[in-house]
Amino acid sequence: MNYKIFNEDCIHGMDNLPQCSVDLIVTSPPYNLGIKYDVYNDNVELEEYYKWCELWLCRCYNLLKMDGRLCINHYLSCGTAKLRTAPLMRINSICEAIGFHHHGLAIWDDRTLSKRTAWGSWLSSSAPYINSPHEGILIMYKDRWKRDNKGKTDIGKDEFMEACSGIWKIAPEKKRSVCPAPFPVALPARCIKMFSYEDDTVCDPFMGGGTTGVACAQSNRNFIGFELSTEYCNHAGRRIDEEIYGVKKNV
Repeated sequence: MNYKIFNEDCIHGMDNLPQCSVDLIVTSPPYNLGIKYDVYNDNVELEEYYKWCELWLCRCYNLLKMDGRLCINHYLSCGTAKLRTAPLMRINSICEAIGFHHHGLAIWDDRTLSKRTAWGSWLSSSAPYINSPHEGILIMYKDRWKRDNKGKTDIGKDEFMEACSGIWKIAPEKKRSVCPAPFPVALPARCIKMFSYEDDTVCDPFMGGGTTGVACAQSNRNFIGFELSTEYCNHAGRRIDEEIYGVKKNV
């Protein structure tokens, strides 16, 4: 397993990589919900956010091989009672306009979600508040869904069957991280095992604390990660090295 981490904006960074060179992209971009990242503003106007999404998605399209896949983790619906949006629906539309093809949507079934407290107009059709905090994984492909060449698959029977069902029961990340919005290793690991072969190259344009890279190290995939934060990059490198070399480090 080889890995490269780039401490730079993925929009510029992906332009500098060989085009049509990556087998799979797995990522969870900033959600634009005001999360306090150290070097990124996660609170911009909604249309500005989606225009930015179009920029990095165009680079993802160029970077992927013709039989490459794209997995994006985001909310199904989010926002406030007055201003809500359906991120994965909008991102799907952006992807298709770029040239991607839709394959499917997996629902991340997080059973640990807290009970809801906002109802809107209680027991009235006046203005009920539909709370939908669930996340999903949008699965797209570049030109053709079937891979051109077969490689070594490492996904087990039970996980394969659950992945195909479209309901992914994966517990959230409980460990503290330097990145304020980490996802569990099991999430990118499932995408990686389901949609790529061993020795394939996987990219995460929004690497954060390196979770996708750790999943690649665990499954013998090569990894390319982009991250604006120097602190997050250093943390990710230590985590991946620990997974590869088995040496406990201060992460």
